[in-house]
Amino acid sequence: MKVSGAMRKYWFHIALLILVTVPIVLLLCLDYYNMEGYNYAFNSETGAFESWHNTFFNDNFAFELTWKGRLFLLVFLWIFIVESAMDWKKFADEKPRNRYLMTASLILAAIPLVYVVAVNFLGLDLTVLSIGRNVFGIGVAGSANESLEFLSYQWPISFEYIVFAVFFTMAVFLAYKLKGLKALSISLVLLGGFGLAYLFDTIFPFGVFKPLAAFAVPTAATAAALFELLGYSVTLIYPIHSAGSALPSLTVHVGRESATVAIAWACAGVQSLLLFTLIILVFFKKSDISAFRKLAYFIIGAFATFFVNVIRIYSIVMIMITEGQAAGMAYHDIYGELYAVIWILAYILVIGFIQRFTLIERTKSAFRRVYSRLGTAANKLISRNKPVDDTPPP
Repeated sequence: MKVSGAMRKYWFHIALLILVTVPIVLLLCLDYYNMEGYNYAFNSETGAFESWHNTFFNDNFAFELTWKGRLFLLVFLWIFIVESAMDWKKFADEKPRNRYLMTASLILAAIPLVYVVAVNFLGLDLTVLSIGRNVFGIGVAGSANESLEFLSYQWPISFEYIVFAVFFTMAVFLAYKLKGLKALSISLVLLGGFGLAYLFDTIFPFGVFKPLAAFAVPTAATAAALFELLGYSVTLIYPIHSAGSALPSLTVHVGRESATVAIAWACAGVQSLLLFTLIILVFFKKSDISAFRKLAYFIIGAFATFFVNVIRIYSIVMIMITEGQAAGMAYHDIYGELYAVIWILAYILVIGFIQRFTLIERTKSAFRRVYSRLGTAANKLISRNKPVDDTPPP
């Protein structure tokens, strides 16, 4: 009876969790067994799509890739479940009473599942590729191989994130309004943030969007300074022109070995800074922290996120030097983006720990006690060493 009562109370959010989980798990299985769609390539001579064995989806397991890959779908799902567990009772109390709202919310949450099935089995993949080519002009610039990669692999991944983020967010908002968005904000912002970063880099590849490309220069200069500080021979060149963009180029020499990397805005970690800003702001919305501390936490975290990206560049270059170009690019695609995400989540935990146990107040109190004791000890020492005046009064 207790179990059935709990199911009646929580069935709606359980159903929502299932609808969020199933398309990601299905996509994981399709990706692992190479059963995906998008087996079309655009022929520039005929101006049409032709059947083609998509080597990108069939030769890679995209769930192990972070740039541009599907690993963050699993990270999103994990955080979404954790956030749901933290506010489990609240979701039961806030669930919609109107059956039409419930139904609409569940339909919206089910659309990503329908999308995955339609793309891989019902021919929607060709429509998605046509939208990327004809609406956004993806694959127009660059060499034939680069155009193929952006249109046939990176565009589907980017659009996939956007579909998941939009409909999951709409489903949560329709069900729980702003309270639901607040409770599940970190997972939804993570999903949408990476979707926008992927999409923007797919539409404007190789750093051609100049306002964001400007961020690559200070990151490259800081990375060069780090290498010089550690005793390496470094050459920094700006600009080098590639596919219509101007990028900084960093070359590091270690003995007879060297590695050269061109740093675009995505490689410089601009998306990490944007993601940090979004996640930390929604975290501040959920927490009771003074405005001064929020500003201090934000500034410290932003500088740290910048240097985490510098360390990521350092790691990739050193792997290229020691293990080769292919190993460095594999590290870039698989582990690179984890640097910033792990740091951001760890930083939020640190802030929560500091606030929960009032560590700043305790530290101040400890310093005051130490200062007070030092002052008392100093006064005693001064009074003990002070010469005694034995001169009799007149």
